Amino acid sequence: MDLFWHILFWLSLGLLVYTQLGYLAISAIFAALSRRRDVPAIGEWPNVTLVIPAYNEESVLQAKLENALAMDYPDDCLEIIVASDGSSDGTVEIARSFADRGVRLLDFTDRRGKASLLNDAAAAAEGELLCLCDANVMFQADALKKMVTRLQDATVGAVSGDVRLKSRDSNFGEGEAFYYRIERALQLSESRIGSMMGVDGGMYVIRRELFEPLAPDTILDDFTTTMNVIRQRRSVAYEPDAVAHENGTPTARMEFKRRARVTSGAMQILKRRQWPPLARPVELWQFVSHKLLRWIEPVLLVAIFVSCAVLWNSGIFYRIALIGQIIFYLLGLAGTLAVTFRETRVGGIVFYFVMSHVAMMVGIVKGLFNRQPVTWTRTERTPTTEKPESTSAAVSQHR
Repeated sequence: MDLFWHILFWLSLGLLVYTQLGYLAISAIFAALSRRRDVPAIGEWPNVTLVIPAYNEESVLQAKLENALAMDYPDDCLEIIVASDGSSDGTVEIARSFADRGVRLLDFTDRRGKASLLNDAAAAAEGELLCLCDANVMFQADALKKMVTRLQDATVGAVSGDVRLKSRDSNFGEGEAFYYRIERALQLSESRIGSMMGVDGGMYVIRRELFEPLAPDTILDDFTTTMNVIRQRRSVAYEPDAVAHENGTPTARMEFKRRARVTSGAMQILKRRQWPPLARPVELWQFVSHKLLRWIEPVLLVAIFVSCAVLWNSGIFYRIALIGQIIFYLLGLAGTLAVTFRETRVGGIVFYFVMSHVAMMVGIVKGLFNRQPVTWTRTERTPTTEKPESTSAAVSQHR
């Protein structure tokens, strides 16, 4: 019986180390060895439809529309659509006030969820490219051009940019900022060697013909869309020079709910077998390494903890490992109880790791038993105070 627990410990530990460190290192090496593709210059800018899904976004929508209209992209090539998902505040009125500036409003009175909203907006769009974004994400002036340029490569089906979170506005900013630095490094490497594993739903561009209608109960619309692009034998690129800004989730409680929801969506992805096909082996490896193993990390952590406890009498190594885990989790608990500790670098990183994995465990259970509703209470919106670079210059030249 001890053999089982030894195998379980080392297997779980090996997978955890691989997902946290090994995959990052291997991807970086492969990316460094890969050759960059030259992107042809654009002769004429293609028509783009910017889709802004909105549910009670009155606090940010006016700023978002001003930001969209100020982008450095030809007026006659840009269509802007606001799709309201049964909003009950001033969202619809704000969108209507921009009608004389070319903004189209799709006002749906019933709240159905983002997937249905995106399906209808995509069907109504006239552009050959779709730019899907969140209402609280403010683009830098050249962000859209940067993403569209990458689509000159015929092998690329979608492009996502660098949505920078203002993590310092949250009460767990140190941990969140550390996590996103790792994510961006991974996305850059993945884009060089295969495909980015999941567009940032806050800002990405996709060829309209590659956008497949989503099931109405889809939770992770952005990740499902990514898999649909890959299954159509195109890649998803990450463009680090396409920058936007977004305020982070303000409280740990809200972030906990968000992480649980994302993991519920991940379970839905697995149940629907929405992963890269065997015909795309590089992307399948990236999916397993970056997503699948990350999604089951809470299970690996439990397996490591329990096996160490069972093997307490099997050697000092297992005792030290168990004590180390207990100390680590107690530090995470300290971050939960003391915001001042959470705001330190060490405390923030440990807290965010522990909080995220507890939330993921909740999400696994909810996802497996279909307990996550497709509509959910979004996080509190506040307009970013980060002024996108070059916006003023773009307005003077573009308007």
